[in-house]
Amino acid sequence: MFKREKISRLEDFFTPCSSRAAKGVYFCRVADYNQQVDTFVRRYVEETTKRGICISGKILNPDENQLSYYDEIMGRDFKLNTGFFLTALKKWLPRLQNREQESISNSLYDILYDMVKQGKNENMLKNAYIKYMCWLYYKFEPILHQLGNDNLPKIAYEGYPNENQLKLLFILSQAGCDILLLEYEGDSKYLQVDSASRFSELFSINGSGFPVDYAILEIRKSIIEKRFQPEAVVISTERQINTNTWITGNLFEDVIVEQSKRGNDSTFYYNVFGGIYGVEDKVSYFSELFKWKVKLENSGKNFVLIEQGIPAPSYEEIQKVKRNTYQNLQQMEADMLNQIRYPKDKQIELYGKAAFSYGIKEGEKVSVQKATNQAVVLICWLIRYLPELFSGWSKEKTPIFVYYGACTTGNENLFLKMLAKMPVDVLIINPDLTVDSKVEDVLFFQKKYSDSLEMGEFPASMEDLRLGTAAYRAEQELNTILYQDTGLYRNRQFKKAVPVTLQTTFEEIQILWDEDAVFRPNFETLNDSVIVPVVFAKVSGVQGTVDEYWDYITKLIDDNTYVIKGLPWITSQQPNPFKEKAYLFLNNGRADIKKIKEHPAYPLSFIREEMQDYMLDKLQQLIDKKWITGTGVNGVENTIVATVLNLDKEILRLIQKYDFTKAIPKLIIISTKEEICSLEDSIIAAYLNLIGFDVAIFVPTGYISIEKYYTETIFVEHQAGEYIYDLSIPDFNRLKRKREGIANKLFRRGR
Repeated sequence: MFKREKISRLEDFFTPCSSRAAKGVYFCRVADYNQQVDTFVRRYVEETTKRGICISGKILNPDENQLSYYDEIMGRDFKLNTGFFLTALKKWLPRLQNREQESISNSLYDILYDMVKQGKNENMLKNAYIKYMCWLYYKFEPILHQLGNDNLPKIAYEGYPNENQLKLLFILSQAGCDILLLEYEGDSKYLQVDSASRFSELFSINGSGFPVDYAILEIRKSIIEKRFQPEAVVISTERQINTNTWITGNLFEDVIVEQSKRGNDSTFYYNVFGGIYGVEDKVSYFSELFKWKVKLENSGKNFVLIEQGIPAPSYEEIQKVKRNTYQNLQQMEADMLNQIRYPKDKQIELYGKAAFSYGIKEGEKVSVQKATNQAVVLICWLIRYLPELFSGWSKEKTPIFVYYGACTTGNENLFLKMLAKMPVDVLIINPDLTVDSKVEDVLFFQKKYSDSLEMGEFPASMEDLRLGTAAYRAEQELNTILYQDTGLYRNRQFKKAVPVTLQTTFEEIQILWDEDAVFRPNFETLNDSVIVPVVFAKVSGVQGTVDEYWDYITKLIDDNTYVIKGLPWITSQQPNPFKEKAYLFLNNGRADIKKIKEHPAYPLSFIREEMQDYMLDKLQQLIDKKWITGTGVNGVENTIVATVLNLDKEILRLIQKYDFTKAIPKLIIISTKEEICSLEDSIIAAYLNLIGFDVAIFVPTGYISIEKYYTETIFVEHQAGEYIYDLSIPDFNRLKRKREGIANKLFRRGR
């Protein structure tokens, strides 16, 4: 064991153990403050970020879950001898070296034997022992394997430990750890616990009281942030962007003008960033708009036309953008810049990076996580549109990004401002003055007319020109007022969904189960897509009695629920008309959507069109994710396609009526026997999770079920209670009627 040595100066803490006179440890407390103390504390806290722990206030007592886990692993045996302690530590803390295990065992014995001499009974010793063991595992395990190294681990503790906490700190000290106590309210509180300063020494220094807001956790946080703070990103481009200084104000004509006629300063690239709002002539507007489009096409300039908002990034686009955990926006920006690449033209790549860097600084001052999510969207759009804008471009012919409509989202606003920092003309065309645009920038030029016209589609040909009725325009205005950024949604307003499996507790399943998607945590919308939080859970074991178990499941079943009683449900021996045809629908691991839809046996033709596309997109996602064992090997992807195309009619009906903002369809699987599910069963559960179903698998036996065919854990498993075997699945309709009958009787009695 290490002995506590007297410290002569605070800087001795930073001396390696081998260079200390007695090769001991320091355990001291500081109750006064001055600049020297502040400098020392900051250095000491910085050492804890490398090898150590900071503690503020009290060390919390072990909670029920921690004690339950301890009981499961160690039981409640207790003997007051070092051999017992050593054996227990080897099992409970296997990462510890033998030297540290022996040291802690001996210290434990000394501390507990001292309690015996104080008259403590065995039950009190046992409780203290379990508390110490839990603290070692849950609070101090990260530093235990560093105990006794030449550079000793360090603990910084602000506050006043109670008797048990102080004894544990002393045990760690004897095992080879330096400890500093910061006493913001003087030393008297400490002396109430350790009146003889047996465990630590007071380091006296001339000073005054600590500042009111002094906090080691804040110091530690600032040190970590500074460590991860990257250098400022500086991106130099070939030319500076010169926006709108040269324009005439007739933006339709200005964007046609070639670069050499815009200005003669070779250090600048001249571009347009503006918007045309309203219409000059309602009668001729759309025909003039079409003529301008033809003129634009004939100019030889690359241009991108966006209608009804910039499409949200697809799942595949998002997955290509790699993310890490970031401490601050600067770190995120520096890392994300590496995602922007345009190998065909390094100058365009630099412009893209400079624009993205501007966008990050211009974005809302939100949390790092939200800023990262926004950055992912912006990068997806940059990667998507750079090839369209700059493929084969010449510097003389400025590419044009045309946004037809009202830019109403923050991400779109920021993206357009980013494009305007590149060699790109950005033009917003919005004839409908009833919808405000969110684009605001000191360089942005507006041309606004007094007359307004309903948006309509951008005319692709003269035959496309058409006018809406007054009733149609009134309906569109009502839609805009009621269903945009209000939290209200039209029926089936969104065509796509990105289901996200919630990490929940067992108790939360029942709470969330009946909630509409819009009321669930992490629900979010983006253009025509919606993030749908869903439940995907396996419940092993039975909580409460068997009757209570079946009653719990009964409460989860309604008209929106598909129930599978027993596994396997679908087997490879059952007839499937697509089993022999599935290979026709695949090409190098990609589902050929056109072939699937054109096949005479296509089974989804009665489903609404956008839902068909959504279902087939999720089919491809399931293949791409390789969740199913053997995907890409031995034709398993053929089984995936055949299984999805042969879904039960009742499941298809649930999908058909699915509104991504409202009630979420459910799949409940109950497996009470030893039989294991089929490959097809696992495919269906995973696919419906990707569609956006809540999926709950109830396995009272705790046996392996659908996970047999999964390459990774894609659901949350809950150990609900005792394993029970050979249960018979009841008639849930009868149980439901029984429950409703009891409820009716109760209501009648209450009248």
